Amino acid sequence: MKRILFSLFLLTTSFASCWAQNGWKLIWSDEFNTDGPYDSNVWEPERGFARNHEAQWYQQENAYCQDGNLVIEARKEKRKNPTHKDDADKNDWRGSRKYIEYTSSSLTTRRSFSFTYGRMEVRAKIPTASGAWPAIWLLGKGMEWPSCGEIDVMEFYRINGVPHILANTCWGSDRRYQAIWNTKRIPFSHFTDKDPQWADKFHVWRMDWTPRAISIYLDDELMNEIPLKETINGTLGNHTNPFQKPQYILLNLALGGDNGGEIDNKKMPMQYLIDYVRVYQREERAWNRIRTVARDSIVLSDPCILADSATQTYYMTGTGGRLYTSKDLKQWTGPYNVVKHDTASWMGKRPAIWAAELHPYKGKYYYFATFTNESIKIDTVRGNVIPRRASHILVSDKPDGPYVPMADEKYLPANQPTLDGTFWVDKDGLPYMVYCGEWLQNWNGTIEKIQLKPDLSGSVGKGKVLFRASDSPWSREVENGVVKPNKVTDGPYLFRTDTGRLGMIWTSWVDDVYTQGVAYSESGTLDGPWIQEPKPITPPNFGHGMLFKTLEGKWMMSVHSHKNINGRYHRVPHLFEVDLSGDKLVVGRMVP
Repeated sequence: MKRILFSLFLLTTSFASCWAQNGWKLIWSDEFNTDGPYDSNVWEPERGFARNHEAQWYQQENAYCQDGNLVIEARKEKRKNPTHKDDADKNDWRGSRKYIEYTSSSLTTRRSFSFTYGRMEVRAKIPTASGAWPAIWLLGKGMEWPSCGEIDVMEFYRINGVPHILANTCWGSDRRYQAIWNTKRIPFSHFTDKDPQWADKFHVWRMDWTPRAISIYLDDELMNEIPLKETINGTLGNHTNPFQKPQYILLNLALGGDNGGEIDNKKMPMQYLIDYVRVYQREERAWNRIRTVARDSIVLSDPCILADSATQTYYMTGTGGRLYTSKDLKQWTGPYNVVKHDTASWMGKRPAIWAAELHPYKGKYYYFATFTNESIKIDTVRGNVIPRRASHILVSDKPDGPYVPMADEKYLPANQPTLDGTFWVDKDGLPYMVYCGEWLQNWNGTIEKIQLKPDLSGSVGKGKVLFRASDSPWSREVENGVVKPNKVTDGPYLFRTDTGRLGMIWTSWVDDVYTQGVAYSESGTLDGPWIQEPKPITPPNFGHGMLFKTLEGKWMMSVHSHKNINGRYHRVPHLFEVDLSGDKLVVGRMVP
């Protein structure tokens, strides 16, 4: 009947070689519709005693196709072990076994098929007798286990005598053969309480694998979700992410061993039936951009790093509305798109996003960023048409987003271009946004403050100018043959030294050299007055800095380097050590 229904299905889709399932396109499958041997061009059998001190000897003969299913059969049969060694060490559990007591099969697509990201579905009926250990799983290639990565879409075995269904992933640590596991163990009674005949039926296991997470389902019930920002190998795996690389499929029925438990010989032979295996993918080119890279291989303006102690993870964002994650500030995974702005607002469908920052506050995470809608013109000054550009705030319950709008559509006047908003709670205990008034309109860039609502969902009152670009003693430009301070204010970021002094780093230009300076408030509050230090604090062509404390408690500054290559800015994140123990911020060495 399955063959007939499947043939009718193909007829209704005009004999298409693949079909869509809720936006997923079938790229590979085996329906096991031909009785007899399985397709040896697809499935490669394992042979021998494989792993986990299991009782069975794997061989090709125990797997075959019948009635539209792949049958993997475990049998009790005794014969000599061809790999037995009379002088085998007692720890050589394979060679020390004189006899094979049980046989079964394990099939893999190692040589024929592997994939990165997608949806995999397997419809199967599993044996649940004591000792049975059926599995649907995937492994990577090119690295030793566990750094190659392992995805267990399904395992069934007993834990302390109690049957469970498991959904797991693992990856590499700093020690050989020692994995880091993300495991969910669901007691079998969770399923049989709802359906006492559960074990007599077929069920669908599904894995949805995206650049953000691996989600494992059983009959559409979510079993486990593993964020890929966590799955970073240790030193033996070169801090790579195995789940951004291809994985191949394994189907097997093990017996006993480390996890299978005591084998019920009265239930032999046991059969594991697989109706089909199907793999789908979305046509999303963005997936191919997700990768793990060294920091100096990332091209990103205005890098801001949040060190989140709750997740023991670093989150880096900046221009573009994207996010990278890291465990060590060296290798970064991303970029992930984390912005969910209101497309019906003034921002439109595809605003440019600049200078994003992440700030935790009262149990939530806030995304301060500059949004630009080039289709809305708010002013024309000295021949320059000025688009709608404004600092804005989004919110999330998690540091990795998604970040979504709050109550107010605008925080700052619609007729004023503003940018590079940052966050500060002043001595009055109130939250503020500090931002730049763009020089293209006022012709002398400003840095301003505006009070925010207690939940940061909007602003209160009007903005106040703290200082202007012309106050800088170190910036410079030549206009009509006259040397004067540069007009640009860019990238304000606030800090306090250990002595309690309030400071602000900000960026401008010295001719065509991107340059960062610092100012200090004499009152210790945002109201200033602000006194500018006479010299820049970072080397030439480094700027738009933010400060953060590492997970180990050390202060650092993130900045981007600036190069003009054929008329295009090329900007890369860098880190500098900083010292705030005295009365001033002291910038130390660049972190290699």
